[in-house]
Order: sequence, then structure tokens, then C-alpha cells
Amino acid sequence: MNMKSLFSFTAAAVITITASAGDTWKLPAPQKSGGMPVMQALNERSTKRAYTKEKLSEQQISDLLWAANGVNRADGRRTAPSAINRQEIDLYLLTDKGAFKYDASGNALIKVNDGDFRKWAGKFASPVYVVLVADMKKAASGHYARIDSGYVSQNIYIYCASSGLGTCAIGSFDRIKGSGKGKKLAEALKLTSDQKVLLTHSVGAVK
Repeated sequence: MNMKSLFSFTAAAVITITASAGDTWKLPAPQKSGGMPVMQALNERSTKRAYTKEKLSEQQISDLLWAANGVNRADGRRTAPSAINRQEIDLYLLTDKGAFKYDASGNALIKVNDGDFRKWAGKFASPVYVVLVADMKKAASGHYARIDSGYVSQNIYIYCASSGLGTCAIGSFDRIKGSGKGKKLAEALKLTSDQKVLLTHSVGAVK
């Protein structure tokens, strides 16, 4: 399939996703230079909860996901550490058009479901949500999986501070009475019984 036919772009390179479930969206190479000095980004790091309706460009999405937990070495190791290099944290992206799993090795997104599931990830009206999912079969332990998700979360914060975007880490997601925390989100992402949602992040331009 010619993947160029799956997307339409405005002059600002804002994406409109029309891919079907199972299709692969190849992202542009992440920009690994520029941005704020790390000490300035740490100084700017904060939680933001109000966002504009402006969509993220595909370059911003690529940079965001790579910074969060992308491959940064030839041996496949990541921008975020993990206990015994188990790499048990997977990232999912939620947009108004569907849910996508981040393929770090291929720098691509694989569509897993159609529909807008952002309401299960948090209450903030952000253009995208990043969902941090632990594969407990791969994790050294549940304790370390939660620690490792914290590294990824902080990477998201630092990237957003450096790039002028806002973000909020959300642990109180998908609280639907009688369904159990995370059940609706797990169903939307088509997770297995070994996969567990640990955190979500709203991301967008700040009001």
C-alpha cells in the first residue's frame, strides 16, 4: 500500500489520519539537535492542563515519541532506561482519528483501533494523548515497571518544555464506575491480559 495516500497535509504539515487498523504510519526522522539547553528545559518543566485545538505536526509527534522512549543507539537501547534493559514500556498515541502503537525500532505508528478514545485517557481537551503501557511478561517486576514508566514520563515533560508544548501526567484515568480502572482504555488499545496501563499524558499547544 502507498502510505502517502493515507494522509493529507496542510501547509503547516498538520496531519489528518485516515489509515485503517493494522496500517503503518512511517514517521519522519526525529530531530535530535536544537531545542533548549537541558538546564533551561528543567527550569521550564511544568504541568499544563489547558490546550488549544491546534493539532500536532507529524514532526512534533515523531520528536515527542522518540524523546519519550525511542531508540538512541545502534544496539536498540532507548532514550529512557529500563531495569535489566527489559524495555517493557510501550507507547500508544490517541488522536481524534484512532489509537496507534509506537514502533520504536521502525520509528512508526501502527493503527490498532478506529475511533476517538481520548476521553478514557484523561479529562483535558488535548489534541493527543500518549499512553504508557507496561508488558508485565517482559518487566523485571511490577515495581520496576512503574519506576521505568516514570523515566518515560519525565522525558515527555522535558521534551514538551523544550519544544513549547504542554503536558500533564495522569494517573487517575478511565475511572468508570463498575468497570475497573483502565478497563475501557485497555479495550480500546486491544491490550492483552499481560499489559497494563500505568500512566497517560495529555499533550498539546498551551492556551
